[in-house]
Amino acid sequence: MNIRSLAIGIAAVILGSTVTACSGGSVQSSLAPAVTTTVNPATQSTLQFAVGTAMIAGKLGVNTVSTFRQSSGPYVGTSILSNAPTIAGPPGFAVPSVPDAYGDAGGSSIVGSIQTSLLVPPAATTFDPAAGTAFIASSFGFLPAAVNNSNTVPNMVPAPMPFYAAANPMLNGSALTYVGGPPAFVPPGHTSGQDGTFPTGYKGYPLGFGDFQATPVNGTYTLSVVVPTGVNTTTGQSSFATLKAAAVLGATALPAWTTAPTFTPDGTGGGVIATNFAGGSGATEEYIEFVNTGPGNCQLTGGVPYYYTFKVTPGQTTVTVPDSIGAASPGTAQPHTLCTSTENTAKAGTSTSGDGYRVYGLAVDYPLFNSAFPQSNGQAAPTLVNTNGQADITTSASTSGTGP
Repeated sequence: MNIRSLAIGIAAVILGSTVTACSGGSVQSSLAPAVTTTVNPATQSTLQFAVGTAMIAGKLGVNTVSTFRQSSGPYVGTSILSNAPTIAGPPGFAVPSVPDAYGDAGGSSIVGSIQTSLLVPPAATTFDPAAGTAFIASSFGFLPAAVNNSNTVPNMVPAPMPFYAAANPMLNGSALTYVGGPPAFVPPGHTSGQDGTFPTGYKGYPLGFGDFQATPVNGTYTLSVVVPTGVNTTTGQSSFATLKAAAVLGATALPAWTTAPTFTPDGTGGGVIATNFAGGSGATEEYIEFVNTGPGNCQLTGGVPYYYTFKVTPGQTTVTVPDSIGAASPGTAQPHTLCTSTENTAKAGTSTSGDGYRVYGLAVDYPLFNSAFPQSNGQAAPTLVNTNGQADITTSASTSGTGP
């Protein structure tokens, strides 16, 4: 699989009679020219949706996993960039009354909308907040990446989760960003997911799930995605289609990850993470997120924060962070994972501390690794659920510090 075919699951919608799907060439314009193909998003895309319990730093919430991918044509697996997702909960489900719920607060739906007027924006909702970019259903789950009337490459950095973090006192209102980075998630032929051959701001792969700190209610959850399908050239009226997928939530819950992972630097760029999680029944995959928060002066490409993801055996007690898996272009010796104070000072020309870090974890009972990129590249409908038909997750809070 080369860089071009890998892409990052992107396609762009033009609000006209066609939808243009972009290959990796358009995403990485310095490597290859753009290649386009015409598709109908209503008939040539596959929407998938799964739900499960989310044990978020010890408090129960709702986990969602979704993919919305082109299912035919030369770019199977790519996204449709202009759409509006809405999740309707079962009877009794309620969105908490917290700031990032906006107009959804107290209702039974998590709402997104297509902006149809340049003068009158839609009311602020979870998926269409008052500030920032509206969310879409993508190849990677829900992303703050909507781009209307444009082929502009979207922001591929997922939103911090959980949604409604303020409803969980253990998080102190602070959400975390989950990015699949090296060594677990690396494009074929590369050592680092941030090695300079990807778009500016690329940090790694979104992991496909979206957590909501809302009290789970058993029953059927329905994801509806509104997609523009064209414009009538006579009347000027836009046309839309709605695709739907449903998923049933039961009572399964993974063990709580109540004690956040901790990190002990070794003084030479790496160190050891104590996971502080015993695993427990049901978890099939576990991940530790280790984030270099900078300044990162010894890194050879990209920019802070740098995300490193370690896939470990559920219940594993420690994880070794190698000294030198820093960001570098292919074929270039990698720098320290955490730049030392000596390195940062030499580059800055003034006394500077070692790099800061943040560490946190997640464990799941569904095939997250195979449903995420790059493993699922080119697939229209990767498997999203476990044998019970759910996608459950448990996540920790985080700890942070500064290396020597």
